Amino acid sequence: MTLIKNTLIFTFGAITGIYYSQNYDVPNLHKETVKAIKQVKDFGKNPYNINSLIRKYPLNGHKDFEESDGVLNKCLSIIDIISYGIGSTVGAGVFVSIGIAINSKAGPGTLLSFLFSAIACLISAFCYSEFSARIPVSGSAYTFAYVSLGEFMGWFVGWNLTLEYAISASAVARGWVGYFAVIFQIFGKDAPVWITGYSVNDWININPIAPVIIVICTIILVFGIKDSARFNMAITAINLLTITFFIVLGSIYVDRSNWTPFLPFGMGGVFQACSVVFFSYVGFDSVTTLAGEVKNPKRDLPVGIVGTLLIATTLYIGVTLVLSGMVNFANVSQGSPLSDAFIGHGLDMKWAAMIIACGTLTSLTASTLCSLLGQPRIYLQMAKDGLFFEKFTSMNKKQVPVFGTVFTGVFASILAIVLDLDNLTNMISIGTLLAFTAVCAGVVVMRFRREDGGEDGIPSALVLFILFIFACVFGISSKLNWNKWIQISLGVCQLAIIVLLCFKKQINIPTTFRCPLNPFLPCLGIVVNTFFIMHLDTPSFYRVAVWTALGSSIYFIYGIRHSKLNQLDTIDDSINY
Repeated sequence: MTLIKNTLIFTFGAITGIYYSQNYDVPNLHKETVKAIKQVKDFGKNPYNINSLIRKYPLNGHKDFEESDGVLNKCLSIIDIISYGIGSTVGAGVFVSIGIAINSKAGPGTLLSFLFSAIACLISAFCYSEFSARIPVSGSAYTFAYVSLGEFMGWFVGWNLTLEYAISASAVARGWVGYFAVIFQIFGKDAPVWITGYSVNDWININPIAPVIIVICTIILVFGIKDSARFNMAITAINLLTITFFIVLGSIYVDRSNWTPFLPFGMGGVFQACSVVFFSYVGFDSVTTLAGEVKNPKRDLPVGIVGTLLIATTLYIGVTLVLSGMVNFANVSQGSPLSDAFIGHGLDMKWAAMIIACGTLTSLTASTLCSLLGQPRIYLQMAKDGLFFEKFTSMNKKQVPVFGTVFTGVFASILAIVLDLDNLTNMISIGTLLAFTAVCAGVVVMRFRREDGGEDGIPSALVLFILFIFACVFGISSKLNWNKWIQISLGVCQLAIIVLLCFKKQINIPTTFRCPLNPFLPCLGIVVNTFFIMHLDTPSFYRVAVWTALGSSIYFIYGIRHSKLNQLDTIDDSINY
């Protein structure tokens, strides 16, 4: 058996050597032959072991594969990045979620909810910025987790991100259709049933025209990233003009007495509203999926991420102040708060309501486009890494991952037809928050890792896992109103763990953008994101568990066996001829 194996190795190596000697420069002959021989030796090794789950992608490994594989079209500027960020972020949140938060959660105090949510997102945004500058590829949080926390954790984050983007597109498409019903209401008409949908049960509501906007956006994306960028910039400009129109015109009709009481539901209501308006910030992370198409990603991505968040927060605060000043919080519409503010309540400005309703349609179009844009690029990176089906690496002449784009459009269309808006949005936040948590943890781990992949002292990943467990229990204790001393004790334990990490020496500090106050801020991000996760409804955990089980089956059947790390050349790169 040994003789057969050695003969096979020698024969394959000789054939490979002849091939490379005829097709490549002679200096590469030895390295390529040794690589081929090693791959034959590794063929048949059992990938099902604990090391396969925790193995980490080399920090510069993606650069090597990007050079050999088909690359995306690097044509996006900083303006394009911010435009995509605003298009992803400023959509359903400002036109829908804000009404729910003001009416039933926090009243005018929703302003504080937006600020707290912005601070929580800004911490994660700093972590995303550091990673995107160090690893400028299209995988977003999937790649960041793969490099820092290991293969299975990377897969877990990437798989749940695909759920976020597909469901975001589906949810916004349902909201897009819903605003057609608002236009009918403005003129005192009832929307036809083919717009409102055919309700089957609490879960299923058939809406045949919901996929229309998804199909349109999918076709636009197939034409190429540059054409998509132009279209997105145009509708994002209309979106910003619509919001500015509401703030300027609405401020004329503000009644300051509507701001009293400022906190009708107390601070508890403010924190409950955080879980509602947090969805309004989901989208800034989608900027990192465009890393492979940005001209200067190390400079532009951090600016685009933080800039998107600051612009969105400014707009949200302005809209909250004007809306809660125009209409008493108890009378704010939960379905179409901005357009309804100009109808009734002493006003009869149907023309203004119509402008806002039409502007909302363009805004939701931008959100749909940007949601559909991110998912194919995560599929692309996962497929390039060998963890997902190779078909998702196929690109057309305009360097668009066309198969992934069409697949995403079809999948999102099916969800939009069948599921209603509430059930869709409840499934988004938990996947996003898990990704935020993983990125925050990864930034800390990378700072303590040596160039050889090792780490001095207690592994930071273990310390962060303990912090995550305490944060989970702390979030549960808050949700279930445990004794305040238990909650304080849990808070003190988390603070002690963070202080312990702060005294550990950092040995791998990036030369590009750096997350400030690392590891304090990233650890705080883990605590805050986990706190939000624990306050989500229980069915959301069931849905994510089912989705994760499906993804794990794909990983263990396909991904773990085809991972490029199975074939990674470990021969010393110092061999030169």
